[in-house]
Amino acid sequence: VKSMRSSQQARLLPFAASLTGLHVLLLDAHPVASFCHHGRRPVPSRALTPRFLMAGDEVETSSICLKPLASAGLNPAELDVALSAISTACDQEGISFDGNHSNFQSVVEPGIPDSLPGASGRVLVLTAHGASLENEEMMDEEDEWLLPIKYAISNEMDQELFAVPGNDLRQPVLVHLCPYHQSLDVPSAKDALAIMRSVVADEAKEYDLCDPLEYKTRKEDASFIQYVPSAHIELDGDMVLADMMDPTRTTWDTSSVLVFDDLVDEDLRKGLLNVVKGTSEGNHDDEWNDIENGPDPRRWVRGGLIDVPDDSTLDVHAEEVNKPCWGLSDEAIVNLCYNQHEAIQDFECRLVELFPQFHVCRLPEAVFGATVSPLTANAPTCGDTFSYHIDADPLQAPPSPWTDVFGRYPNRSSGKPRFVSCLVYLNDEWNADAFGSPTRFLDPPTQETFDVKPKPGRVCIMDQDCSHTVTPPTKAAGSRPRYSLVWKLILHPKESGQDMTKLSVCDDRQAWPRPTYVGSATSSPVP
Repeated sequence: VKSMRSSQQARLLPFAASLTGLHVLLLDAHPVASFCHHGRRPVPSRALTPRFLMAGDEVETSSICLKPLASAGLNPAELDVALSAISTACDQEGISFDGNHSNFQSVVEPGIPDSLPGASGRVLVLTAHGASLENEEMMDEEDEWLLPIKYAISNEMDQELFAVPGNDLRQPVLVHLCPYHQSLDVPSAKDALAIMRSVVADEAKEYDLCDPLEYKTRKEDASFIQYVPSAHIELDGDMVLADMMDPTRTTWDTSSVLVFDDLVDEDLRKGLLNVVKGTSEGNHDDEWNDIENGPDPRRWVRGGLIDVPDDSTLDVHAEEVNKPCWGLSDEAIVNLCYNQHEAIQDFECRLVELFPQFHVCRLPEAVFGATVSPLTANAPTCGDTFSYHIDADPLQAPPSPWTDVFGRYPNRSSGKPRFVSCLVYLNDEWNADAFGSPTRFLDPPTQETFDVKPKPGRVCIMDQDCSHTVTPPTKAAGSRPRYSLVWKLILHPKESGQDMTKLSVCDDRQAWPRPTYVGSATSSPVP
């Protein structure tokens, strides 16, 4: 996994569905052309049709002319590539493009809003001119009818990034279109930068790219909660790019795994288990004996969790994937993610308290699409088959509003959002020595492994680019499932250039344990 992190290879990763060891949910099921956002504007296909409909009237694309207004965060060479991509997209779709630089404000400084220090700030604003735009209903900025044009242009830029190795466009660009009016005459450099910052902030808000978990002040005594891990593991060490725009700058990097045994008390564990099993709604789960019969098939489905590529996407043997794990039904996943559950809210408050130096957010739908939920649950049973995978890597994110705003970068990069997963083991009882089913972490360079054993209420927080696998329970476990609840999270920096490798905070808490270094993580060239 870590060996894929060079700048050239990274451009191809979102299309590398043939690579083994990558999570099928993120490669097979990331619908680049069909991202949709729960409760907000859907992200349309990055393809353009010859006509657009607005208020029941057809808008002739031949009457539209696009002109660049301003840009931020792009050097002259990158800007030339971007404008060329726009010209190509417009030619293909019958839209005029006037790339005249005389009426254009280019600011090299990135347009990063204060509220979003992890953003790339690479923005290009275009204005749309033409007789068809005289309709007042079309004067709202980036109205629905402009979106297909925007995504056609974004698609062409994606092609430049992935299909043209070594070109000058090294990172995604946020394209913003708006109907022209007199107030949009060429701005000063200062005003242009303010516009770019506003565009980035609006895009992030539109798609909930940084939506911190809600925090409620505790009324009860919380002194029993321990925010110190019982184990801290580092693995998968390698040199990675420190700056995606400068291939000569590298830094030593390792992936982290944290284990907490006193973050979840018994009452919260029971509450989370009830949510996963559906008993918090008082339904039929109380009648089902899962120790004797396995997961309740009225709530759990075979194939609901697949962490290995299937033979429809990769050339693998069918016997390697013929026993997928039990996963929650679609209805149960929606209930888990979008309904109010006191136990879920309580645990998320503890995550906010655990990481006060970050904005703790659920994985937004705009990163990988609706098929990758921010919460899910696992119920492996004896005989299930699994393989090593990663949950995600911001360096491998497919084209989307997320990459337009934050770009692509190695996880844990300074000042950039960090992708982590958090799982809670939920069984009332689990004899780890007899029943097995640890979460196994792999150090790819050395093939060394490290096991985290299940324990009621134990929490495991891991970097999402860390190679790991579920292991099935032993025969001694019988039919009983090993339940766990999983959060896909993003830790956003609160300050520009913030050190994202530091997960502990300097306060009155006791010191965290020294890390256990596994495999390649012991080979740091840094003293």
